[in-house]
Amino acid sequence: MMKYFRYYPWGMQLVLFLLMTFTFLSGASVIVYSLFPRLSGMPLSVLTDIGPSSTRQAVRAFLTVQGVQSSFIFLLPAAVFAYLTHPRPGGYLGLRMPGRSTHWILAITLMAGAMPLLTGLQELMSHIDFGAEVKKSQEAQEGIMKALMTMPSFGDFIATFLVVAIIPGIGEELFFRGVFMRFSAQRSRNMVIPVLFSAIVFSYAHFNVYGGLSIFIAGVLLALIYYFTGSLLVSMAAHIFFNGIQIVLNYAGNSNPAMKQAIETDSMPVSALLAGAVVFGISLWLLIKTKTPLPAGWTADFSPAEIEEMKRERDSE
Repeated sequence: MMKYFRYYPWGMQLVLFLLMTFTFLSGASVIVYSLFPRLSGMPLSVLTDIGPSSTRQAVRAFLTVQGVQSSFIFLLPAAVFAYLTHPRPGGYLGLRMPGRSTHWILAITLMAGAMPLLTGLQELMSHIDFGAEVKKSQEAQEGIMKALMTMPSFGDFIATFLVVAIIPGIGEELFFRGVFMRFSAQRSRNMVIPVLFSAIVFSYAHFNVYGGLSIFIAGVLLALIYYFTGSLLVSMAAHIFFNGIQIVLNYAGNSNPAMKQAIETDSMPVSALLAGAVVFGISLWLLIKTKTPLPAGWTADFSPAEIEEMKRERDSE
């Protein structure tokens, strides 16, 4: 009979999860650095020089690599670890329906309202001088995003939405909220530390200095959505929306010059900030008012009935 990881102490489980993550990360590196040049017929330098002037072939290759890396670094370690840890991996990861159907809408409107506020915050952060190297790295990241947001065909739109929105929205929620937040909550007396810790790790993993604070706040909101709704599926939907709306708007802007100009503006209009603040505040208030939070024992590796059964087995020996 298979011995699940839940029988091991907390520290050992955490080490096993980190080792599993490192193993999958190494596998992604092997695929990218060894197999990519052979399968694509392009040198690895293509991946490091992606920008608005890159060919569509190069951008599509970059998307493929991004999809593989995101799956191997976040989605697969969390899914496999849950499978090896608990006989009910879906429940372990929080893959359950929310307590109220309205939570789907509230989670999305919450992130929609937060979006202009977080974008405005990132614009403010961009005025801080973090040094030439950080600025160069940020410009490279912006060049990559411009290349990805140039979607001449519907197929390009689907590929970009899959790699930039769906895969990270699922994988990162499984990894940061499903596993990391759960680990942290097992050693915390309240939800403050797990929410903040998962958001810090989430922000750090994105390696974005100017957007780090905005990503941290987004991580806090996603963690709160998970906690208030009791469903990781809802936080996944909110995450996919948050990542995907920019892709949708950019693709729609290909046939709408006015929309394209509005998207590419360098500053966030005050009206958008005010509207976002109103939508965000109302959505958060309603979400808190109607919350169906994770139960007190949601981090337990064993149910009360299982614990009683194990006690009886020990007493009978």
